[in-house]
Amino acid sequence: MQKQAEIANINQYPYASIRISQDKAVQMFNRAEEPVVPFCAVTKRILLVSPLLNQVHDLVKLLTDRCFDVMMFHRLEPDLYGSIPHDLLIYDVTSYDEMDALDLQLKLKNSTAGQTLFLVSENFIRGAAPELLQEELLVWPGRPHEALYHVQRIISRGTSGNNQAVNPNRSDCLVFKDLRVDTERMLVYKQDNQIHLTKTEYDLLLILMNAKGSVISREEMLSRVWETDFTGGSNVVDVHIKSLRKKLGDQAAAPKYIITVRGVGYRLAD
Repeated sequence: MQKQAEIANINQYPYASIRISQDKAVQMFNRAEEPVVPFCAVTKRILLVSPLLNQVHDLVKLLTDRCFDVMMFHRLEPDLYGSIPHDLLIYDVTSYDEMDALDLQLKLKNSTAGQTLFLVSENFIRGAAPELLQEELLVWPGRPHEALYHVQRIISRGTSGNNQAVNPNRSDCLVFKDLRVDTERMLVYKQDNQIHLTKTEYDLLLILMNAKGSVISREEMLSRVWETDFTGGSNVVDVHIKSLRKKLGDQAAAPKYIITVRGVGYRLAD
């Protein structure tokens, strides 16, 4: 009886099987269109710690597709973290309060000198202590490809030699006075000496150099770097500019690189 019913259904809907076959063919065609990832001759190892692994699933997939070996943990003791060879630690602290994050930061610094990228909430950025704002921070949840960009930049910065000079005539090189930015490798030099900037400091410097002397408001910097329109009472931009100036050897009172435009924002010095 069941077989007769199936035959009756086919007779009633003669194009159903054709339609299903066409749908499968389209799916197979679309899969064939996807880029084929080549054999990974060289890989980098990433430790990713998150209490909510489902919210980093897309990031893990992208990193794996791009030849990163990703080891995932719900939690990771700093002592254990220091014993596992790796190129970068990604730590999801979106559920942490400021005190817990400060405590974790101290433990990680005491256990190893490795590189760390913290995934943080937007609210965390607004009220974080200056010590935490000096770290590599990325607002999460966010776009996996943006996270990939910062992962590659941080690892590249850690593996590049400090004595590699930048050719100022290259198209991927920005120059301002004795500062040179290699945008291809995301490296910053002052008189051929590399300056180690955080992700945020690097992004702010890049925005100012690309503006070529035009004033960039604090609101625009918040929008472009932190992807938020929140401005009420936040001094997050000022804190990072102060840190950037310190690393460049610049002074707000007698600026060589960055000028404060009171009530508005910042621009490159004359």
